[in-house]
Order: sequence, then structure tokens, then C-alpha cells
Amino acid sequence: MSRSFPTHALTTTFAQQYQTIRQHFFDRDPDRWPVYRTPELAHWLENGMHPVVADTANPLSQQTHVPEQSDISATTLPHLARQAATYSKDWTSPRAVENVITAPCDPAIHGALLATMANPNLVYSEYAGMSVELEKTLVRQVANLIGYDPDQATGIVTQGGTFGNLYGYLMGLRKQFPLSGQRGLQGQDFRMINSLAGHYSNMTNLGLLGIDIPNQVLRIKVDANNRLDLDDFAYSLNHCLAEKIPVPTILLTFGTTDTFAIDDIERVYQITTQACQRFDTSVKPHIHVDAAVGWPLVMFNDYDFAANPIGINAATLNKLQALIPRIRGLRFADSITIDFQKWGFVPYTASLVMFKQHTDMEHLKQDPHYFSYFESSKTQQTHLQSTIECSRGAAGAYGSYCALNMLGKRGYQTMIAHSLQNAEYLKAHLDALPHCKVVAGDNLGPTVAFRLYQPSPTLDVNAMFQQEQTLHQVGARIDSITQHSLFHRQHFLARQGKKLQTNWVESIAHTEFDSNGQCLFIPGEKAVFLNPYTRYTHIDEFVASICTEYTEQLV
Repeated sequence: MSRSFPTHALTTTFAQQYQTIRQHFFDRDPDRWPVYRTPELAHWLENGMHPVVADTANPLSQQTHVPEQSDISATTLPHLARQAATYSKDWTSPRAVENVITAPCDPAIHGALLATMANPNLVYSEYAGMSVELEKTLVRQVANLIGYDPDQATGIVTQGGTFGNLYGYLMGLRKQFPLSGQRGLQGQDFRMINSLAGHYSNMTNLGLLGIDIPNQVLRIKVDANNRLDLDDFAYSLNHCLAEKIPVPTILLTFGTTDTFAIDDIERVYQITTQACQRFDTSVKPHIHVDAAVGWPLVMFNDYDFAANPIGINAATLNKLQALIPRIRGLRFADSITIDFQKWGFVPYTASLVMFKQHTDMEHLKQDPHYFSYFESSKTQQTHLQSTIECSRGAAGAYGSYCALNMLGKRGYQTMIAHSLQNAEYLKAHLDALPHCKVVAGDNLGPTVAFRLYQPSPTLDVNAMFQQEQTLHQVGARIDSITQHSLFHRQHFLARQGKKLQTNWVESIAHTEFDSNGQCLFIPGEKAVFLNPYTRYTHIDEFVASICTEYTEQLV
């Protein structure tokens, strides 16, 4: 099945721009990046990576002891280490679109390698030297991209997005209960607020903090596109503040993992400000945004949509321009989780938590007597006394800095647009299939979530999906959801790994909420186009495989 979608066609300008950025920064070219001529790396790159076969013997499982003697004759890395790398997941494969993971760019790889050799510890200036200034420079650059005042903002390079979200929760608690760092939270009544569609770390972090999740956490409903329901949020927040129940942190999402929903941060800020004024709340809730995946969209904050210099196709350009107010809304957050290791094309781990006001770090400070073996005059040069970590490696900072400053905004715009155009192209194809429903299709992002239905001459996927979403009580329609879910699951397993390597998701949508705020989750499939190597041809092959399977079902 071949269809034409003129508004999704790649422009000549974009194709040329994409080819240039890919060749310079993603091609592992030893002529541009001589380190790839290192024998071990050259051999590994030449032979490529291999998928793990279920019955493949694992020699690593037989190794239990450290060798007695040094291998002073060695001129290469241990064989088993190279073998483990060979049989790791290949994120450079154009078919790898399972989740929010991608292949790092060449500048970031080299930046991380440079930091690994220099080995600075960013937690303390004496251990890091000028690497501290590189981290501060990275923070200022990101502040400018977001719309923060770079002279007022600050940030911490940390180990993954979960840590970033943990900082957001912890900041709210310290603001609300200044003595909690010493005396804990016992006896304190409060409510944390987050979205039902948020990342699982939004909940696991609460457990780490010892919070009574059933009684001290309010999970806000989401709309049909998995965005925070503003009415439910406003009701929940106003009810808490009216009862004088503190709300330390409101945790929002800028690009959910499965359907790329973006919460309306500016509106949440306005609702929160009005509620605090109405109820004379002395300490405002801390608004933290989990933008781990979606943050690179800030590269388009000042994009000239009229001139469209990189030639983004019409279908994507129009949706991106309409999204700009939501993107600019990030500046209303008090803190933000950013993962360079995802859509930033930087190796693991490379995360950054940004704070709008550097003075907020005072709330996280611990007793200075804990740090007695550090020079007191130098402890203010980093956030030593305010960090969760006692060691902070610099590979993430160096990799992120090198990626930002070598690709530049234009390079990032090109690769982000590449992802968005791929996603919109797949959506257009899937929308044209009689047995497929694209979920949250209006959301613009690299994620495509969809649901396949069992073939039937009378099938109307839109009506069927709406019927599933409007389910109010247990009955025959639950059986219908189960029936179609089993069909899709079997369909997925039959072609798994043959074309695009998509992922099965237990919740890409949900039924309506009942009077107790409960709902049923609807499963489906997703593809996430962070991959810089995936092209339209790979998407065409994937759609053709779905059509073939569907035709066979009708026979």
C-alpha cells in the first residue's frame, strides 16, 4: 500500500540540511573524528553490533574471579568487554525506535571521553578546577534557551532524570518545611500534586522521600490527550489551600514518555498564583517540570516560522508553530528536569536540573559542619552543601556542552525537526489504515502511539475507540477492549523486530474517570523517533508490514 501525503514530503532544503548535520556529527567518520581509528573502536565499528539470540552462550556468566596476575602484554581491551559491547542494544540501527533513547552524536562522545580522562568531580571546585566554569556556562546557555534570566538561574548536572525530579520534590519540601532536613516530616500534613500521566519516577521518588503516598499525594486526572486536566488541578489545589493544607510541590510534564503530552505550565502557574492570593498562602507551591524528553523544543523559541530557514515541511511546521506558547511556558517553572541523554544526543548519563532562582539553593543547604574537611572559602564555588550527590562526574557536562556548542541551535533544530517529521509521517500513514487508531494524534512530538483493531467489514475505529474511552462501568465493552487488545498484542508479537522495533505499552489511553476518580487503562503500541538514522523508507516498510498482516487476517 503506497499513499502520498504532500504536506509531509521532505523539502529539498531540509534534506540537504539534514544530510549535512548527520555527516558532520553522527556518522562516526574517522576523517573528522580520528579517535575512531583506535584499533578496538575501528574494528567494533566496522563489524557492527549484533542482536542477542536467546540461545547464545554467555561466557561472562562463567567468570567469577579476578585474575591473579596482571596482563602486562595486553594491547587491547579484554575480549569479553568487547563482546559485551558487540551484543548490546544497537541504537544506531535505523529500526531502533522503542523508547526515549537514541544514539549519541560524535561531539558528545568526544566530550564525555575528554571528561573521563580529566576525571573532575564537580561537587567541589578544588576537585574540578575549570570544569566548574564549564558547568556554569552550560547552565547559563540552557537558561537562555528556556527564557530564564541567566544571571539569576542556576543548575546542577546530575545522574539521570529521576534525580532531577527528586530535586524538584525536595526543593518544595525544604521551602515549605525549613526544618525538615534535620527533623524530618513526621506529623506534617501536606499534599504533593502530580499528573496521572507523569513518568514513574514521579511516584517512586515520593517513596524514597518517605511520603505517605495514599494519603499525601494527589494524582490529577488527564484529558483525552493525556495532558493535565486543569479543572481537576484547580479544584484539588484550591481545596487544599482552603483547608490550610500545604502543597510543597506541583510536578508537571513537558512531553510524556508514551504520547508526548505537554502540560500547560503557564496556566498552572496562573491558577497557583491566584489560589495563593485568594487563600493568603505564605509559601507558594514549588512548580517543577519534568521536561526530560521534551526540552529540546526550546530550540524553536525564536525560530523564524515565516522564513522557515531549514525547510520544515508544512504539516510539521504548522503544528510546531501552534505549540510555541506551550514551549515558552517553560519559563514559568521554578525548576526543570532536562535530559541531554535522550533527545539531546549525549551519552548516558547526562542530566541537568535547572532552577529559576539561584537563591533557592539555600533551601537545600545542609549543616556546614558536615563538610569540615573542605576549605570553607571554596565551598561556595559549587553547590557542595546543597547537592544530593557526594560525587558528581563531569562526563555529562562535557558531553552536553560539546553537543550544544558544535551542533548549535541550527543543528539541533534540524535533528529535532527530523524526529518530528518522521513521527507526523507515520501518523499520516496510520490514520489512513481502516483498522488503526492513532492515540493523541494532535500532540506534536517524536512519539506515535496507536491501537490496532480486529478486522471487521463494519469496523469504525474512531467510533470503537470513543466507545472504549467513554466506558463508565464494567460490562460487555470491557470484553471488547480485551478482545481488541489481545488481537493487537498478537499482531505486535508476530512482527516484533522485523521492521521498526516498536514497543508495547500497557497504557496509551484511558477510560473516563468514575465518581471515585478511577479509570481503566487501554494498551497499545508506540514508536519514538529520536533516532537520527531513521528515514521515511524505514517507516514505509513498517506500514507495509502492518498492511500485509491486516490483509492476511481478512483472508
